[in-house]
Order: sequence, then C-alpha cells, then structure tokens
Amino acid sequence: MGAAKKVLFICTGNVCRSFFAERLLEKLARDRGLALEVKSCGIAAQGFYAVPEPIWRELEKLGVEKRPHTPQLVSRQLLAWADLALTMTKMQRQVVLDLFPEFTPKVHLFRAWAGLGENDIEDPMGQADAAYARSCAAVEEAVHAFMPPSRPPSCSSEPAES
Repeated sequence: MGAAKKVLFICTGNVCRSFFAERLLEKLARDRGLALEVKSCGIAAQGFYAVPEPIWRELEKLGVEKRPHTPQLVSRQLLAWADLALTMTKMQRQVVLDLFPEFTPKVHLFRAWAGLGENDIEDPMGQADAAYARSCAAVEEAVHAFMPPSRPPSCSSEPAES
C-alpha cells in the first residue's frame, strides 16, 4: 500500500489517547512537511465529553496548539476514509473488528504496529495527573516509533518488527 496518507487513531472516549495521538502526529507531519491527514475517534465516544486538562497540558509541553475538539464515534465512514486505523488496546481492536470485519486488514494495535510490543496503552480517564502523563508518554513513544524522522508512517500489510 505504500506510505499512509490517512491515519485514524481509536480509543474509548476520543478525548485522551486517540485525541493526543491525532494532534501529536498532525504536528509532527506538519513540522516535517508531510502530506498526512490524521483523525481520531472512540468506540464509546460521546460528543459532549471534554478533553481533560491534563491532556491539554501534555500537548502544550510538546508545542501542540489548543483548538476545539468534538469526540466522534468510530464508524464505517471513518474506517473507509483511513489507510490505517490504530487502536490503543487489544479490546478496542476487537470491538472495531466485531462491528466492521471488512476493515480487518487496516485495523491494528498501535504499539504493535509501531514495533513496541503487544502491550495496551492504558486509559487514564478519571485518574490522577500522573496517569495522564504516563499515558501521554506511551502514546508519544508509539507516535515517534511509528513515524521516525526520516520517513512517513507505513501502512504496508505488516506491522513494524518488534
């Protein structure tokens, strides 16, 4: 398939991990002059959920601008749009594949795809600020592993080697 041009990140509520990954990858792609579109969604997203302040603080540390975000639910349309869809947990991947099995070839566990192993990126929602910082650090590590400085992200049929 070549280089991914459209990447979709998926978590639960679309206000923490997938949102953080979306905004960070957008910034990195823009900084590197890459033509990359990035979106995010959640398997249980509700439009009225707000991005928690610790997420905004972590993004601000990375130089990501604060702009409005409305969580969106994973859908057939979003999955069809994406070249590559990356979930934060194995359970989220299974939910997506149970709902939309036709997208199996493009839906992967984010850390595994980035070559970082099969561990989930845990949900910090409702926990102390330190949990948000750990979750953001795990997402940041995977984003950087997924898209090294020298090339755009891959959406070949195989994940990165662990």
